[in-house]
Amino acid sequence: MDLNITTRHFDGLSDSLRSDIETRMVKLEKFFDRIVEAKVILSEEKNRQIAEVSIHLPGGVRLLAKEEAGDMWAAAELAIKKIEIQVKKVKDRKKDRQRTTLRKSL
Repeated sequence: MDLNITTRHFDGLSDSLRSDIETRMVKLEKFFDRIVEAKVILSEEKNRQIAEVSIHLPGGVRLLAKEEAGDMWAAAELAIKKIEIQVKKVKDRKKDRQRTTLRKSL
């Protein structure tokens, strides 16, 4: 997985926040191991801390989660949790489509 973390109008990206985001994003691969690219955009607008997480999956599937919070740690955590739920749903849908029906043999 190719992971990009960028900031917009936010200078407070510490090494601990970066490593926390990286470890949480790598954990997503246990749910869906074919993640092509992941982008995390951290921005600040007035008093709002915003975290956007975008994931690209094979077949042109793109998942997006955006969260706002009082601090950047909380916004990033909420956005990653939201994208985790979306990844699980995509994986479950793929499992459901791959199931075959059993035919009675006579």
